[in-house]
Amino acid sequence: MIRTATLWMAVVMAGTSPVRSDEKPVATAQRRPAPKLSELFGDDVLARGKGVEVKRSHLEEAFIAYKANLAAKGQPIPEDKRTGQEAQLLQRLVVTQILTNRVTDADRKLAQDLEKEFVAESKKQSASEDAFYRQLKALGMTSEQFHRRVNEQALAEAVIKREINSKIEVSDARVKDFYETGTDVLVNLLQEDLEKFVKDPASSPATVARVKERIDAVRKSNLARMEQPERVRVSHVFFATQDRKTEEPLPEDQKKLKRRQAESVQAKALAGEDFAKLITDYSEDRSVKETKGEYTFSRNDPFVPEFKAAAFTLEPGKISDVVTSSLGYHVIKSLERIPPKKGEFEKVAKDLKELLTQQEVQRAMPEYFARAMKEANVEILEPKYKLELSGDLDSRKP
Repeated sequence: MIRTATLWMAVVMAGTSPVRSDEKPVATAQRRPAPKLSELFGDDVLARGKGVEVKRSHLEEAFIAYKANLAAKGQPIPEDKRTGQEAQLLQRLVVTQILTNRVTDADRKLAQDLEKEFVAESKKQSASEDAFYRQLKALGMTSEQFHRRVNEQALAEAVIKREINSKIEVSDARVKDFYETGTDVLVNLLQEDLEKFVKDPASSPATVARVKERIDAVRKSNLARMEQPERVRVSHVFFATQDRKTEEPLPEDQKKLKRRQAESVQAKALAGEDFAKLITDYSEDRSVKETKGEYTFSRNDPFVPEFKAAAFTLEPGKISDVVTSSLGYHVIKSLERIPPKKGEFEKVAKDLKELLTQQEVQRAMPEYFARAMKEANVEILEPKYKLELSGDLDSRKP
């Protein structure tokens, strides 16, 4: 499902089902914590306006969470980029306060649904609720901070839905054109640029050629996204080699026992026993009640590599050897290989329309934010952030 494109709605962690690849949390260094900026410089006000006040401590908390989230993905922030990132975070904190000041009763009701949905989806991606909160801790975020931040962003998202999304109409003809030619909002904007360059005598042929290449590249990328890659549908019996509560590796003797159990199940499957019953009787997959041990996925989906490689090697109807992964042991049965194809228009039209709508929302956001900040008489009091934000709200491309 495509979410409303509030620019700062960050996914703070990523988890896994029993066969999905896992991201290791950032290790917490055992050393004395660095002093907070508010301790060094005082908790002065960085931005102020009508119903708006952002202090240094607010920005510091947002930056720490943002930095930890990037670090968990192996994306450190270069020191020379820090001021710019802080300026953007400051702007988002300001806009969030402005939007929450505009909340109506209807917005609050929608925000409650959005918040519940977001929290449920986040927890579902973790192996357990305890693992979810451990990952939050690794990102430098408490449970209270997480829920408060999600609540704030849900309220802001509800306001944006009412004040921006509700005014955007995407015709069925545009959706069909997007499906057939890959023409989206960005392509249309680039075409406008191309027409200006063509009419401008000062434009060089190389400039015109580069814009044409960019248009073709975006169209091809959009069309490629509509292609469903080759997929496999498999079922499996899973034996975990990690403690189901702590996620710590089991002792070697218990791992050997799990291995023998997997080999026994594999032998029964090869002997013709009902594989669905073997899943019900033996599988330790946390999602087995919902999935019945069955998964459909492509080579690009985030499953552990050993499981994925084995699944794509099997012919339909065949049973795998015991497959060892970082999560445990798997006995896999291939059910179906689904060849690549373009998604049927009737099945993807709703998502395509939502994507075009979100592009229009993103296109409208800079002007909307600038107007909202002006109406609230917002003043950035820290000079370095004021300089970094100059021109930041002028971009029209999603």
